Amino acid sequence: MYTHAIRSVIVALGLALALVGAGAAPARAEVKPGDRAPELDGARDERGKAFKLKAYRGKWVVMTFGGSWCKPCKKELPAWDRLAGKWAGKVVFIAVNLDNDKAKGKKFMDGLKVRKMLRAYAPEETTAAADIYSPPKQPSTYVIDPKGIVRDLHAGYESGDEAKLDRLLGRLVK
Repeated sequence: MYTHAIRSVIVALGLALALVGAGAAPARAEVKPGDRAPELDGARDERGKAFKLKAYRGKWVVMTFGGSWCKPCKKELPAWDRLAGKWAGKVVFIAVNLDNDKAKGKKFMDGLKVRKMLRAYAPEETTAAADIYSPPKQPSTYVIDPKGIVRDLHAGYESGDEAKLDRLLGRLVK
C-alpha cells in the first residue's frame, strides 16, 4: 500500500520536473578569465561567411563585443583599432558587432573608421554569440591566448584603457 503511494508520488514529481525542465533554457555562465573561449555561434564576416574564432588558434586575440547603441564603444573601437595597427602580426583584433541590422552595424564601424580590426557580425536576435559569452556590459573585451584560453576580461571603456591594454599585451605577448 505504501509502496504504491510512494511510487505514485515519485512518478508525479518526475513528470512535473520533466515538464518544468522542458521549457527551461540552458543556463549560461559568463565567460571569464581561465575559461576556454567558445566559438562565436552564428557570427558572420563582412562577406556573409561564417566567422570562426578557431581560425585564429595559435595567435593572440583581442575580441570586443558592442553595438551602435553603445556610447563607450564609440571611443573604444577607434582606440583598439590604433592598437591593432601597433600589434599587427602579433595580435588579431576582432570587433563583434551585436546590432540586429548588419547594415547599421557596418555603418557604425565605418563611421568610426575601424579599418585594422577584423569585423564579425553577430545580431543578438538571430545568433547565440552574445548569449554564449554573456558580456557583463558593453563594450566587453576578451584577451585570448594562442591556446584559446581567456586571459583577461575588461568590461566597459574609460579614458586610459588603451594604455592599460597596451601594457597588458606587452606583458603577455612574447
